Amino acid sequence: MIPVKNKDEETIGWITRRLQATPKYLFSKGFAKSKCLFGINKVTNADTLYIVEGALDCMWLTQHGYASVAILGAIMSKKQIELLSTLNPNEIVLALDNDEAGRNGIKKATVDINNRFLISYLHIPKNYKDLQEIDNVNTLHKVMNRKVLL
Repeated sequence: MIPVKNKDEETIGWITRRLQATPKYLFSKGFAKSKCLFGINKVTNADTLYIVEGALDCMWLTQHGYASVAILGAIMSKKQIELLSTLNPNEIVLALDNDEAGRNGIKKATVDINNRFLISYLHIPKNYKDLQEIDNVNTLHKVMNRKVLL
């Protein structure tokens, strides 16, 4: 179980990760994932902020020194965009999953936040579905340096 906290460190929900079940993730009753950014409580004065889909991707990046938040899905809500604005990053890097949903999420986010932030996206190599699958830290750092300005 993974706690979800708001910017003030208050627990607002829980995520359960199931190993061999569908869906893989369950959210606590009444938890509105579209109204939060997982990891927002760990971000302070981030010049560059990485946006990922999942909580585990966010934790993996944070563990290796990259400011990140997860939108807990592939599509960013209006409320999540408002929350991003409170963090005031100079650049947003979209690092959504390397699948059709992630690509569609990048396209939609680009339209939705284009006027608010400098936006880049990460080119995740084809052999990885998401950033958490990159278990070699040197490879992770190389991939993180492959951002493309939109």
